[in-house]
Amino acid sequence: MKRLIFILFCVLCFGVKSFTQNIDLDKYEIHLGDTIISKSDFIKNGSLLDSSRLKNLQFMPIADGQKIIYYLNGKVYSQGTIKNGKRNGYWKFWNLNGNEAREGNFVDGKPDGTHKYWYEDGHLRGIGNWKDGVYDGEWNIYNEDGTKTTQVYKNGKLIK
Repeated sequence: MKRLIFILFCVLCFGVKSFTQNIDLDKYEIHLGDTIISKSDFIKNGSLLDSSRLKNLQFMPIADGQKIIYYLNGKVYSQGTIKNGKRNGYWKFWNLNGNEAREGNFVDGKPDGTHKYWYEDGHLRGIGNWKDGVYDGEWNIYNEDGTKTTQVYKNGKLIK
């Protein structure tokens, strides 16, 4: 265990980017103590962790169950259920500022059904349908000025 912690510490000292090239983060949860950390936030900001927090860093195989995942600053990143190692059911995501970022259902890790997206300032960004992980059906996209564009997809391909 001490050897693993030492190796992780060394890897982090030489850059998180090189570490992520050597381990498949899709198979692991990143824990700081009892808290699961957002993988994207860890990749972006993990090198800024101080030594006291590094002592509590663990990479654990993804476990099934209800999950609340956090940014490194302690704010909630996402919440939902993992089943068979993948997102399943309703998931909700938040921006770093605490405003809602996205919500929708997942099946076997792929977005499925209607998903909603918001800009960081809380304004609606888009509503659209996913089917088996690809765009399918109508998507309403809202620019920051509030103007709306509608696109229609079939099996991931833009048709209108």
